[in-house]
Amino acid sequence: MKKATKWVGLVIASAVCASSVAMLTACKEDNPDTTKTVEYTVTYYDGEDILKTEKVKEGEKAQEWTPVKADYTFEGWYATPNFSFEFPFDTPITEDKSVFSQWSSATQSEDTRVYYIVGSGTSPILRASNWGKVFTDDMKMTKSEDKNEYTYTVDLQEGDLFQFALNAEWHNQRGVGYLTSTKLTDGTEAFSGAGTIGDNSAYRLNIKCEYSGNYTFTLTTHPDDDTYETNHPSYTEANKEAFNINTLDTISWVRNGNAAELEAEYESTDYFIKGSGITDWNDFYAPVAKMTNDKGVYTLSVYLKENEEFMFTSRDNFTDGSTSTGTLYLRSTNLDEASKAFVGEKESKNMVAKATGTYTFTYTKATEVLSVAFAADVTPAAADYYIDGTFADGVTDWSGYCFNPDFKLTEKTEGSGVYEIKNVAMKADSQIIVQAFKAGATEKGEWGSDGYNGLGSYNYLYLYNGGAAFDAVGGGNNNIKVLEEGIYNITFNSYSKIITIESADAAYDVYISGSMEGQTSWNPNYEQQWKFTKSASDKNVYELTIELAVGVEFGLRVFPEGAVADDGQKHTWVGVAAGGTEGVTSTFTSATQSNFKCTVAGTYKLTYNAITGVLNIYQANA
Repeated sequence: MKKATKWVGLVIASAVCASSVAMLTACKEDNPDTTKTVEYTVTYYDGEDILKTEKVKEGEKAQEWTPVKADYTFEGWYATPNFSFEFPFDTPITEDKSVFSQWSSATQSEDTRVYYIVGSGTSPILRASNWGKVFTDDMKMTKSEDKNEYTYTVDLQEGDLFQFALNAEWHNQRGVGYLTSTKLTDGTEAFSGAGTIGDNSAYRLNIKCEYSGNYTFTLTTHPDDDTYETNHPSYTEANKEAFNINTLDTISWVRNGNAAELEAEYESTDYFIKGSGITDWNDFYAPVAKMTNDKGVYTLSVYLKENEEFMFTSRDNFTDGSTSTGTLYLRSTNLDEASKAFVGEKESKNMVAKATGTYTFTYTKATEVLSVAFAADVTPAAADYYIDGTFADGVTDWSGYCFNPDFKLTEKTEGSGVYEIKNVAMKADSQIIVQAFKAGATEKGEWGSDGYNGLGSYNYLYLYNGGAAFDAVGGGNNNIKVLEEGIYNITFNSYSKIITIESADAAYDVYISGSMEGQTSWNPNYEQQWKFTKSASDKNVYELTIELAVGVEFGLRVFPEGAVADDGQKHTWVGVAAGGTEGVTSTFTSATQSNFKCTVAGTYKLTYNAITGVLNIYQANA
């Protein structure tokens, strides 16, 4: 028994010992050794390359040092890869950190670019600019002779929006992200933007004037260090200069004093719809696009197709009767919650029609809230379209046009909703409009009766970019007045209600633009070797025979004849969407590409039809 008792005692003792060890262990886990050293890793980068790493004890500071790289000057260390904020070396380290080095080329080429101010607002220079629709010498920045600095002095009013850029294609935009500061020394907010200073997305955002005054801006450039936002969803090699950024470039400024008193004061604002299909993103100020204003409540009913992307843009009215593109926009951020059932939102905050039908928009200026009602069953009536007026020889009283097949517009392609009539002879000082009637109607019917067949009348207010050949009659008459006698092609878009009129003899300058050897940054420099020539058999067709290597991408730049002499002129870009069905065109196109791409090396003949907008590609030796 003693032995047994002794054995039990040992077991109990062992159990107690084990329990005590467990308790001791638990206590040790609950009370960790506070003397143990905690370290964090600080990684120093040059782009994606690691320059070095170092271990830093918790609470201590990272080491600041100066790296060396051939042909470059070290500019400093930053906490973000886009160099938004300097790295805080005086702050104790409490977690792993990354530090990014910024460099500039040791020598800089002379910057030969020409920068302009572009924008809109109540200031005269920005009203005249109208977001780059006009470029004049008084909008041009002054370039220093001995360094890459551009200066510009301008009167600005509160609410003005602007940037500095090269041309109407928004190349090398320098926006709010380049400002060295936004405040005066006394803390007064002088400028703002829609994003954080230094964030990549802010580089191209507008600068908004928050404090009126006369300002001098200094843009300092580093042309040898320009980079491109190739990961932007809209980036292509053809439009790369629109995504040019340079984190070393800066815009500094000083306020010289008060701005001069305005001759024309702001009076009121109108709002117009603007979208991908409804206006082709053009500012279109026709009555069908305009919200009506009743004591600060704006309304518009408009037919929109499913997936139409759109917004509302503003136009300011002034006391002298003039107008200017406004600085206010209505986007998805203005929608009330109930309206989101009908209207979606893009990442850009533009709105998207969720279904085809008629949308009624109501915007209350006092609350800045936009509400939407939707009617899927309200759609435009089928229509026939005719040109009407006094434009034909021997016709002066608006008779002989409507319901005459010789003056009826025909749909370009079935279901497109785009109608045209070609080779219309129009005499000078005559008038013309586009009339819409119920499909199949053979007479107008009596105005105001159930038998009236008229659906709409479209005049100069609906003519987009009429140029020097057309104007409104004037004196309250908005019929289109023909200023220059000629033969014209007329197009009417039944969806947007936009009229375009072009000379049937219009000529163009057409250039191939791409990654071919001999072109830098897709720039043909308007050299003869890249220029199409007009076909001997068809005045509307332009041709170029060229040798292309595998992998070469390209498109066409199409200018009105002679327009390339003016850097500010816009051109039409022709990409794969314009590819035809003839020859070997299909081997150059892809649903995933925006540019044509050569897959088999060879010599090819390219033919571009300026009327149809179609490019066909043939083997030159076929």
